[in-house]
Amino acid sequence: MRTLPTRRMLFAVGALAAVLIYLIWWVTYAGIHYTPRYAVRPPGVAGEVQGTSVRLLSLTRAEQLVDTSEDKSGKSEFPDPGGVWIVAEFEAVRHDPGKTFFCDTELLGPQRRLWARAATGAGRAIPGCLPDDFAVDRLVRFEAVFLVPIRYADQLAGVALVDDSTAARTPVITPATP
Repeated sequence: MRTLPTRRMLFAVGALAAVLIYLIWWVTYAGIHYTPRYAVRPPGVAGEVQGTSVRLLSLTRAEQLVDTSEDKSGKSEFPDPGGVWIVAEFEAVRHDPGKTFFCDTELLGPQRRLWARAATGAGRAIPGCLPDDFAVDRLVRFEAVFLVPIRYADQLAGVALVDDSTAARTPVITPATP
């Protein structure tokens, strides 16, 4: 059996070490840059996103959504089995005319679980968020409805104001405590 020359073995070991160093670097980089990072604001403090200040007024748990729109149909909508509605009421003021707030809000729960806004058929007294409603320096109130498993309903961290256009930490807002 022929032995490998030392030079070839050193080259193979060096190449393997370079590949391992690259893989370790990439996993570290990806862990830092691709996992959402959050900055939880004190209760009642507004979060700044896309040139808009957004404040969470209330976060309410509801077993059913009642149609409270102007036509007053009174129709109720119930969550999926094992779920509960979480209704978040916001107020926002757009400061920068060059930026648009796209209403991208997600409910943040334990262990970084996220819930997107739920589509509901029940009309609401306070409208949902529409980017066209935000004139500069005008206060706008809106709400978002989320469907959350009951087991996590009491463990919510707040509402994340998502902005994928920046690498900054995602602000998480909570309602003021009474």
